[in-house]
Amino acid sequence: MFEEELKKQKELLREIYEALRPLRRVKLSDLENALEQGKVLFIEGLKEPAFRFKREFRGFPAGTVIGSGFLMPGFPSIPRVFVLETGIPRYISGPFYAEEKIEGYNVRLARVFGEIKAFTRRGYVCPFATDRWPDFLPRLPEFFDKYPHFVVCCEVAGPENPFVSEWPPYLKEDVAYFVFDVFDLEKQKFLPPERKYELLREYEFRTPEIKGPFNPQKLESLKELILRYDEEGREGVVLKPASFKEGRVIKYVTSSSNVSDLRVAYPYIGELDASYIVHRLVRMTITRWELNQPFDEKFYHSLGEALFGEMKELLDKVARGEPVEEVFRVRLRRREALDALLAHFRTAQVRIEIRREEWKDGYLHVEFAKIYPKATSFWVGKLQGLAQID
Repeated sequence: MFEEELKKQKELLREIYEALRPLRRVKLSDLENALEQGKVLFIEGLKEPAFRFKREFRGFPAGTVIGSGFLMPGFPSIPRVFVLETGIPRYISGPFYAEEKIEGYNVRLARVFGEIKAFTRRGYVCPFATDRWPDFLPRLPEFFDKYPHFVVCCEVAGPENPFVSEWPPYLKEDVAYFVFDVFDLEKQKFLPPERKYELLREYEFRTPEIKGPFNPQKLESLKELILRYDEEGREGVVLKPASFKEGRVIKYVTSSSNVSDLRVAYPYIGELDASYIVHRLVRMTITRWELNQPFDEKFYHSLGEALFGEMKELLDKVARGEPVEEVFRVRLRRREALDALLAHFRTAQVRIEIRREEWKDGYLHVEFAKIYPKATSFWVGKLQGLAQID
């Protein structure tokens, strides 16, 4: 960062610090040092200055957003249990609800400086989700008029999103917004499930499928639900205690979700830590064991096909000198949203190639490819005969 720009950002950070009482548990000098080190970053795309925390910082989660009179903590990581019978009683002691875990990407919608903006888990302003929320949450302005201090947490999912290559099988086109949590900025905590469900019904926000309440000592009906989700190709469940005094939120995924993850990720393994593959194999093994799902030829075939079904085509392309890439399609309401999305990818250092743009039925339809240099190098090096010490 240029010295003059850093000086200006420090002045803005100081103004926010002085106006934001909860931030004062951290020394201003520590915040300024974090800014210099790239741990605190200026946010583009807002009417007034704001910053995001790139990583956890002095008790503030990664993705926390701060501005004048505004502090939105990053969305917390949810622990995953591998076994229902032992994991649920360990973390939940009373009645709980099971919400479908949606395969998509997490955004927080908030009214910031007079505008409704969508923030990614890392604290970026998401141009895509900000552009499209009016199509799916038309009563959101009305909601924020009454509850300006609430944050709406939702999953953006579907085949036409710009970030993830998996989505619920019942979504055949475009995207959908699934509201799964509401956060109270004044109290700095999430609404309990039953109060949240009441609000979501009132404002007609689409939600994940919700079942319950369940008893932590009687899990047969929950297991049946998860087996149905597995059969339908859904990701899993997020389990939420009816009272936060009686436990914490945990998650659990289906066997088929792990297979789907492996199908999507294996070609791009050079971009990932190898533990990504190992963790999903372990999860899948334990899940199938607990739920008495067969380890048979059908399962072995589906797993092998997921890992290797597209690999010959990929290696043929790499051998011809073509990069490893992934193609995405989106539709946007405004051209400016595409410009902002491309700027977002540049900031995140993601290489993009636009393949097609077309206005159709009031939307700008865009097809683009993400180019993966690390994955390309991973496979190229091996095809060129480079040795590796194991």
